[in-house]
Amino acid sequence: MDLFEAIEKRFSNRKFLEKQISDEGLSKILKAGMQAPVGRGKYEDMHITVIQNKDLLDEISSLADRSVFYNAPTLVIISARDDGHGLDKENSACVAMNTLLAATALGLGSIYLNLVIGLIKEHKEVLNKLNLPKEFIPIVGVGLGYADGSHFKEHSIEIDYM
Repeated sequence: MDLFEAIEKRFSNRKFLEKQISDEGLSKILKAGMQAPVGRGKYEDMHITVIQNKDLLDEISSLADRSVFYNAPTLVIISARDDGHGLDKENSACVAMNTLLAATALGLGSIYLNLVIGLIKEHKEVLNKLNLPKEFIPIVGVGLGYADGSHFKEHSIEIDYM
């Protein structure tokens, strides 16, 4: 699938099969994330954590009254160290977008997640299990897996030309 097709087909998948993605697919997705643009070239201020351990996923999911990552079998947490320039959120979003598009290109479902990050930050015992390097903070999550059906719907954003 080419880039434009992946962009067109990408959607926020909210229902996943229990089937785990392959190591090869995960490797390609993570490499795409690592190729994202990062402000000031500060790649050392970025960190990726991959969670596929079902017990830990269940523990994270139990922090809310519903599945905060829609039962995706792989949860990717993108963390950053704030270097004082306020680029941690923007850089994390770029890494996440590359992973989302790479997953789509491989025929996988994906979803950009925020709520799960807030819950992890609130529950220090879970945050500590991520073993993040010192000064790193989780910024965004990405759920990955095989989509259970398609929830795609057309959408657009208004454009003004001046």
